[in-house]
Amino acid sequence: MSSSSYTILLAGLGIRAEEFLVPVLVGQGYTVRIAVGMAAIFTSMEESCDLALIDLPSEDELRHLQTLRDRCGCAMIVIGPSHNDRLLVAALDHGADDYVQRPFRTDELLARVRCLLRRVQRRRPM
Repeated sequence: MSSSSYTILLAGLGIRAEEFLVPVLVGQGYTVRIAVGMAAIFTSMEESCDLALIDLPSEDELRHLQTLRDRCGCAMIVIGPSHNDRLLVAALDHGADDYVQRPFRTDELLARVRCLLRRVQRRRPM
């Protein structure tokens, strides 16, 4: 499984994590697209991607997760605030495949990305 064959959408609904995450993901060989704000995210989802990393700053944005899930068949990891178990559970119930709390460890986030992309790989036609 070559990481260069995967496209990750870095979707920002709040805090701008792309300054840090883009070089890390590109350094791992992924193609990265950035979208900040709901309109840009919906436009970006018209293009195919394998995984979306979605920055979720608060519960106010939860209502968008199901719409994102419906529009994009890709794997979805939410990056959200720590110490908010209710938001973590709600994000998973609203369609996220995984939830990573800020501040996160880069190696753990990358392991979670690889884990979900293995599932994507198994679903791809040979």
